[in-house]
Amino acid sequence: MKLPSLPDWAFFPLSALVIAAMVYSALQFGSDSQRSTEEILAEGIVVEGDLLQGIVTGPGLAATFLDDGNRTIARIIADRGPLDGPQSAGAFITLAPNELEALQGYNLTIRYRVRRSPTDGAAGLRTAFFVPGMSQNDWQYTEVDGAFQDVDFQLTPPACAWDFGWAGMWPDWDDGGNSIDVVRIEVIVGAPADCS
Repeated sequence: MKLPSLPDWAFFPLSALVIAAMVYSALQFGSDSQRSTEEILAEGIVVEGDLLQGIVTGPGLAATFLDDGNRTIARIIADRGPLDGPQSAGAFITLAPNELEALQGYNLTIRYRVRRSPTDGAAGLRTAFFVPGMSQNDWQYTEVDGAFQDVDFQLTPPACAWDFGWAGMWPDWDDGGNSIDVVRIEVIVGAPADCS
């Protein structure tokens, strides 16, 4: 018995619905949505341990979660580059609505604690933090090695009002080396931004 197939005209609306559902589900994982603005500004945001399972992967990426006995590791695997297909925020975490409200209008440092995976490890990593006014042209490239290291992305926001915020990563994908390990993502609050 042959099942009916989806008509061509329905592909793009259905794809948009799936992507919206992915973003919505990621928002449900936000770090601790009960924290006050003052706490967020003073302490920043830390995603590690079980919270890493809130990482969402866009098209061209996959994530697996490992436990090395001491900590949770998110292994991010790429099969293409960020501009080689449907564009997304990569493997990303989202800010909860109260976190967006607290952080908008501030310069931020987004610190990714990463290493090249022991198997099929990527030589480098692209990082970004997407808020209104940031684009796919804002990916920053950093080489990584086999030891955990901090990779910082400095955000000077072009706009002070944010209706979304995504901290994204994208491993290299050349020569079979396409995988990185992440143990911590931290958002550190800096000075107020000079944005409009």
